Amino acid sequence: MDYNENLKKLRDELDTVGADAVLVAMNNFFGNFDTEYSGIATISGFTGSNGRAIVSKDRAILSVDGRYIKQASEQTDNAIWEINMYPEFDTNALAKELVKPGQTLAVGAFSITYKSYLSLLDASEKFGFKVKILSKFLISRPKESLKTMYLIDTNRQEKISRIQNTLSKGEIALLTDSAVIGWAFGVRCEPNAEKCVLPNCVAIVPYLGKPIVFSDLMLKGTCNEFEFYSISEFEDIIRQLPKSEFVLDYSRTSLYFPEILQRNGFAVKASTTNYGTFEAIKDDSEIQNMKIACEKASLAFMKTLAFAENATSTSEIEVADFFENELKKYDDFVSLSFNSISAFGKNTSIVHYNPITQGNTKIDKDGLFLFDAGAHFKTATTDMTRTIYRGIPDSGIKKVYTSILKSIVLFSSARFPDKSMACSLDAIARLFVWKEGYDYHFGTGHGVGSFANVHEHPRIAPSSNEEITKNMVITVEPGIYREDFGIRLENMLLTQTAEKHGFIEFETLNFIPFSCKLIDVEMLSNVERNWLNEYHQKIFDKFANCLSEDDVTLNWLKENTRTL
Repeated sequence: MDYNENLKKLRDELDTVGADAVLVAMNNFFGNFDTEYSGIATISGFTGSNGRAIVSKDRAILSVDGRYIKQASEQTDNAIWEINMYPEFDTNALAKELVKPGQTLAVGAFSITYKSYLSLLDASEKFGFKVKILSKFLISRPKESLKTMYLIDTNRQEKISRIQNTLSKGEIALLTDSAVIGWAFGVRCEPNAEKCVLPNCVAIVPYLGKPIVFSDLMLKGTCNEFEFYSISEFEDIIRQLPKSEFVLDYSRTSLYFPEILQRNGFAVKASTTNYGTFEAIKDDSEIQNMKIACEKASLAFMKTLAFAENATSTSEIEVADFFENELKKYDDFVSLSFNSISAFGKNTSIVHYNPITQGNTKIDKDGLFLFDAGAHFKTATTDMTRTIYRGIPDSGIKKVYTSILKSIVLFSSARFPDKSMACSLDAIARLFVWKEGYDYHFGTGHGVGSFANVHEHPRIAPSSNEEITKNMVITVEPGIYREDFGIRLENMLLTQTAEKHGFIEFETLNFIPFSCKLIDVEMLSNVERNWLNEYHQKIFDKFANCLSEDDVTLNWLKENTRTL
């Protein structure tokens, strides 16, 4: 793809639409990310999942979060693109820098959230530029999907009623979060390029009556609990509704939808309910399924690490394929839950490295290997990370690895009051990383869906005020990234009621040893050493009998579960 030519075409369009600059975002028509819809990838080559760009006739600025600074610099033409880190350079800051007073900034109704749009309007008044809403795609229009949407077993009516109970008489909830819609209506589809099994949908849920789901996919089967229409019929359908007030999440809803609603005489207001917390709390069946899935994925993951560490010669893609082939042995395996991050050597320094798009490095010498991978099973989703070393690591790498490991142990051992803020837990995981003078520019963890999004509520991050309560499945994944290498570790945890009334603690769901050769035992306290020894003994007891004596995985298991 000729990214510079696409950028030139975009700039030529500015005169046509009467604008001096244009905002290009990652969001698609439905307000979620899919590379098929990403204008940023089309004009710059950047393939990450979080970014915003503003393009004028003579400048192009791309702002990404801390995970993608290095990747964005490597994937874009540095003679054209200026790379900044979000949130230090947010949309309003970019607009202020590029759009002069009296000039016009164009924004796509489908590519900016309503919250960002309202904020941008405030900035335009403050700095004297104009904002123009575009109703067409300037770069690449999304292709019509040929996939089919299907239904899974779920207690729809109970979940729909839970949403309706948050509304006042006459109100209608507009849902645009795919995770919430998947949770409430049980809709799924075949995995897309990002391995997402949640279809692009929006839904309206009235205070009383039957909800309506809109999508660009065809629905296989019928459902008594809701009606289904094509997204192209959205405006026609709402025109038939009595004038009322729509409640929506401004931060999750594309400008396209409130703009249509207001144009047709409906009032809109911000929701005071975070519906994302609804799908974050798992029921007993979901928890049991998550535990089964974690055990299956752990065994496949362990075999993959043993292969990667002991193979005379392999490659990043071959290791990723090895993991997927191991998962295919399970009848309920659907797909990977995301494209595996299989990174060797200096590639470990790129947080979201993809060997398919960023090069397939040979693995035939000593060095760090980082593997971050997950699986969709028919009832659960997984996400795990380990970093290992081929050969003998030096003391500096061991020190970095052990600092991250100590953070994992501290976080996993934490006991805290029910409904504590996620930002407080985030700080716990960073303690030993900070102590070594490092930090990581991404969240500590996230919720994991039940055969749904691999990233769901709650977010464990410095800015997250979400409450952590029992029966949530979250990840903890601290890391240290330097210019020449990166190390990250990740476990899946279940929140559960502690013995002390009113407190929550964690149960570790996955069973993958940490790399003993990378652990500086002298850095561990007795409590940390005991935690690791107990965890490793559980893993050995669980898997040793199912591995033959001549299996390379058994030898790897014995080495990495030995007493510290």
